[in-house]
Amino acid sequence: MRRAVGAWLALFLVSLPVLGCGLDWTLPLAHFQGVEEHGFVSYWEKIGEIDLGDMVVLPVNIGFDSHRESSSPVLGKGWIVALLESHVEPIDENAMHVVMPDGWTFLFLRNANTETWRGNAGWMGETNDALFTISAPCGWKITFDRGKIQEIDDDKGGALTFSYNGGMPVEIDRDGAVLLKVEQDPTSGTANALVIAGRRIELSLAQRPRVINLLGKNLINGFDPSLASLQQADGKETFAFETDKALNPTLAINGPGLLPRLFVWDAATRQIKSDGPWTYSLQPKGDHLRVVRTSTQNQIESYEDDETTGMTSEKNADGAEIATYRFVSGPLEGSVRKIEQLDGAGKRTPLYSASYYPSGELMREIFYPDTVKTYAENRYLIKEAVAGQVIYEQDLDSQGRVVRIIDATRAIEVKTHFDADGGQISEVFQQGKLSYAEKIDRNNKLTAITEGDR
Repeated sequence: MRRAVGAWLALFLVSLPVLGCGLDWTLPLAHFQGVEEHGFVSYWEKIGEIDLGDMVVLPVNIGFDSHRESSSPVLGKGWIVALLESHVEPIDENAMHVVMPDGWTFLFLRNANTETWRGNAGWMGETNDALFTISAPCGWKITFDRGKIQEIDDDKGGALTFSYNGGMPVEIDRDGAVLLKVEQDPTSGTANALVIAGRRIELSLAQRPRVINLLGKNLINGFDPSLASLQQADGKETFAFETDKALNPTLAINGPGLLPRLFVWDAATRQIKSDGPWTYSLQPKGDHLRVVRTSTQNQIESYEDDETTGMTSEKNADGAEIATYRFVSGPLEGSVRKIEQLDGAGKRTPLYSASYYPSGELMREIFYPDTVKTYAENRYLIKEAVAGQVIYEQDLDSQGRVVRIIDATRAIEVKTHFDADGGQISEVFQQGKLSYAEKIDRNNKLTAITEGDR
């Protein structure tokens, strides 16, 4: 653990990043909000949250996918309430998808012929008959039974338990307290409200046209119940499923604090055609898509993610196309190798490159055309040079402790001396003159400060 430092030193030391748990509890979003990587309409929003204390807040996210054939027992065809309906989707005997409680989908792969599995973000899984249990590196655990979520255990011994009424998840409890409850119509049994941490959200369903493509023609061959409205304290949000003139499915979303939004997707492929002012073109590139969209003002944006080669390319309406290259295997998997600007005529201009220690830690970054940053293996920035001139530098002793810092841009130098008892004295110089010195004992307590010649 790093020592406490004085005000001057704190300006110059690069802090260590916080290690993730694999539980971000964020809203699932793709590059273009509203369309996921396979080109299907993907709409998500947070309708509430549950505060567990200790700065842990669980969002209640709902999502619609134009490709989803299943029906949420709460919201109907194409929808999901992620926290309530987190589940396992087998792909084959050696792979499965897990829709996590925040709505993100993780891929789990079997380890050889065992009952153990490895997933995204460090998660590990284990099957035991009908049970599938996944665990995060920081101690969180989720248990599924026959594919449905049963329990979430946090890293402090607390547990969220799920209750079902037939096939419908109806309640989430923690230590006897109800955190989320589904209210049902006593006659029909359909859901008519969600109560999240004591806050009631009324909901209604309506008949959504079921559109099929038969011999090149779009036809309506039935209707399915699907979410029509959410009534909250701040107003009513509506979801209207209809069709356009060509009988392509549409979804219009409107509500307080939201811009009206109209999605249109292809009845045959179920992939997006338009989202408000944007019209989409989906261009196959091997095993992935290049998504290009054009606005009514003829602005063009694009995005491409090639997981096989590790290349991601994106272009905003007001900028050049930028390609980012990442490692796709080994200890550096996911780490950025380089970033280039593409001009559309085959010319590539380097913007950034990185090199790494064998441990996988960042060693050097180049920000073209002339800035180079060098790091120690403990992630400290130890040197920065611009146009060949060093503007910032740290020196470390044999124990990896910072003993000297130079910031040429501010004409500041910091020298630190360590004593045998574990204490330290730091001297701060400005323009070559001693500004002040501070003494810190082995318990990180400031014991003395001396003013210098300013």
